[in-house]
Amino acid sequence: MDQPLSRRRMVATLGVTTALAGCLDPRSTGRANESGPGVDSTDGEAVETGERSSDPVSDDSWPAIEAGEVVSDFESANEWQAVVGDIETVTDEVPTGTQAIAVDGDEDRAAMRIDFPRGLDLEGWDVSMAIEAKSVDRIHLEFMAPERGDHLTSIRDVPDEYEGWLRLDFGYIQKHGDPDLTDVRRLNVVAVGPENGPTRFAADDLRRTEAADNGKAILALYGGFRSHYDLAADRLEERGWAATAAVDPDRIGGSGRMNADELRRLRDRGWDVCSYPTGDQPLTQMPDDRRRQILERKRDDLAELGFDAGSRHCFVPDDRMDQATQTVVRDLYESAFLFGASPTGVPPTGIHLSPLIWGPDLHGGVRRAINLCDQYDQLVALRIPKVVADDADGDANSMSLSDFEHLLDHLEHRGLDVVTPSDVIDGTMGGDGTTGEPTQQLQGTILDGGRHHTIDGRGSAESSTFDLLEGIATFEVAGDGDPVLGVELVAVDDSDRRMLPAAGSDTGSSESIVPVVGGTYRLVVEADGEWTVVVDQPAVHADDLATLPVDASGSGSSFVGPFLTEGDVTLEATHDGEGQFVVDGIGADGHREQLINQSGPFDSNRSYSAGGAAWITVHADGNWTVEITG
Repeated sequence: MDQPLSRRRMVATLGVTTALAGCLDPRSTGRANESGPGVDSTDGEAVETGERSSDPVSDDSWPAIEAGEVVSDFESANEWQAVVGDIETVTDEVPTGTQAIAVDGDEDRAAMRIDFPRGLDLEGWDVSMAIEAKSVDRIHLEFMAPERGDHLTSIRDVPDEYEGWLRLDFGYIQKHGDPDLTDVRRLNVVAVGPENGPTRFAADDLRRTEAADNGKAILALYGGFRSHYDLAADRLEERGWAATAAVDPDRIGGSGRMNADELRRLRDRGWDVCSYPTGDQPLTQMPDDRRRQILERKRDDLAELGFDAGSRHCFVPDDRMDQATQTVVRDLYESAFLFGASPTGVPPTGIHLSPLIWGPDLHGGVRRAINLCDQYDQLVALRIPKVVADDADGDANSMSLSDFEHLLDHLEHRGLDVVTPSDVIDGTMGGDGTTGEPTQQLQGTILDGGRHHTIDGRGSAESSTFDLLEGIATFEVAGDGDPVLGVELVAVDDSDRRMLPAAGSDTGSSESIVPVVGGTYRLVVEADGEWTVVVDQPAVHADDLATLPVDASGSGSSFVGPFLTEGDVTLEATHDGEGQFVVDGIGADGHREQLINQSGPFDSNRSYSAGGAAWITVHADGNWTVEITG
């Protein structure tokens, strides 16, 4: 059966990078690269020293690779400086060259850094590294571009039972400030170990490989549930997308699961049907011969059922992996996936440790991962559990249909290519590196004016129905002495419900703006006293649009705009309240993108894929500020 994610795995997706103690001065680092094509560092300046290699990873060299360019071969200990713990060179059984570099920490951290005083250009590049996990739970790689105020962070989980060398790809999961990847001045490698220590890791073969031409996403639907066929498949087909079904062949046709014919129909739509080799005990606990037998048989069973392409890929049960298991997986499969907390480069260089993120965690990091993959052309693989039509039928191991649709809308809005593991392996990922047509200069009327309604009531009640035209609608909510506790906008024709921000200011009033389709609506209001809701559909003209940058502040719930955008914008936001802080971006074209959904104080930034006339809506219970820049 599908197991719930452990607390550690859930928290890791949200992992906050621990700041390194102090701010050490950059220093000159000279190195002669004698290992062939790659990047030579002379006083920290990146210099190409030969042709880029695209040779596949060989079993003899793994976890070292030959693809891309060397950033550090770890042959000079002077390049690296300990930040937390003691640094030393190691020479036994290193992946490449004559040595690797290890760091020992007495407690739950060990860290080292490499400086590039003249800057290292990582724009258009992905980064990976060989890591020996001696006593490590997670590896953080921080990209100072050029300094801590402007940096990106990757977080990769190391499987609990894994001890030994592996290769990790470092896609971005956190962004701070406005990083400039053409000018990376420092890389911090931070190992997070057991709570009481010690922590030890070694590193080798730090490389950069060319990034893809567009962001990618894999939707891995686990378990072969019938709801994936009944609820998810058609919604993917409407967008021309193919997903991945991770199934145990022994459970095909079981209770609540798809049968072989249904899976073949999905295969014919371009889906991968991949191996999810569950058993009566973890793979890591099986004898070597039985582990190999299970992994090989389930691969072959899928192939015999007609799923040759998908059978090449393994989704690791319970995310449990050790060296012995990976050796067999590498021998039998062309790729493998398990929980890893961050996106990855495309294609991953550590293809048999491709990281997954828990798909239902929309408010805890999934949207952020998608946004960063859009911005930096990386790959996010999302684990999708059973999809349920009614939220009341869900549990910790399911995803509501509304959340699944929200996820698809966000992927579509961000323009990621939805691909399968076979696309990644076979190089059929599509994408042309474009971000859509350039925004046309807006002139004249952008949105015609529509309806205007003033609706009054007392206490909790439903309003009479009213009509709205397609476009946008603003809602001004006010209570007479007592705050209005909640307002829902309900579409009469299809029962679509949208909660409007209706509380949070000292005055008991709030404003909001939402995109709407033409139709008949009503309001469902929760309140103790008298209330008034003014609904308006104002005309929007090009002359009304503010130009960036735009600064705004307020208390409670409101909206900012309209303003003119020409593509991606950056939103800097703060909030000092203790309750929920929700910020959405909406466009005159009807798109809606949730940018922030967090509780308590907030001080950070988000990217927003806008374009054209746009607004920012804010739902808060305290004071807030936003700054929007191009």
